[in-house]
Amino acid sequence: MKILVTAFGPFGERSENASSLALAGLRKAFPKIRTRTLPVDAVIAPSRLKQAISLIRPDALLMLGEAGGSTEIRLETTAWNELDFRIPDVSGRQYMQRIIREGATPSMSSTLPLREIHSSIHSLGHPVTLSDDPGRYLCNQLFFVALDHLARNGITIPAGFIHLPLESDYSTRNAVEAISEVIRTLERREFKLSEP
Repeated sequence: MKILVTAFGPFGERSENASSLALAGLRKAFPKIRTRTLPVDAVIAPSRLKQAISLIRPDALLMLGEAGGSTEIRLETTAWNELDFRIPDVSGRQYMQRIIREGATPSMSSTLPLREIHSSIHSLGHPVTLSDDPGRYLCNQLFFVALDHLARNGITIPAGFIHLPLESDYSTRNAVEAISEVIRTLERREFKLSEP
C-alpha cells in the first residue's frame, strides 16, 4: 500500500513545526511511506501536493499540520472552500475572506475512516477528538485542494487532514506513536478490502 504523508515546515515566528517533527519519526518507523514536507506557502504547497499525487499515485493520503493551543490530536472531518489568513504565509500573502476555487462546493468531507482511527488512537491513550474546523489557513487550504483535486480527477482513496498539538504541548514521540496507529489502521483496512 502506497501511503503519502505530508507535513508543513515552520511559519510565523516558530523555527519548527510539530507536523514535520512527527514526519521525521514516521519515516524511520515506516521506511516505505512516501513523504513530502511542504512550505507554508499558499501557492507552492498546493502545487507540490498535486504534483506528488500525480507522481506517486498513492493508495491513501494523510496530511499533517500543527494547531497551536490544542492539547488533542484533531481529526478534521471537513475542508472548507474558504481562505481567511490570520497571519501571512511565508511569502507574505494574506488572503482574507477568499474562495479557494470558484464553482467548487462550499465544503468537502474527509474520506479517512475517522471513527475507526479515533477508536484506535484513543485505545492507546492518546487525547483525540473529531473537529469540523481546520481553520481557514493553509491546513484547510491544502485539505480542500487535495479533496477537490482527487474528486475532479476521479481518484477514490482515503484522504484527510490531522492536526497535532505543538511539540511543547505534546511530545513528538507521542505524536509519532499516534500517527503510526493511523497508518496501521489504513494498512489493516486495505488488507481487509483486498481479501478474496
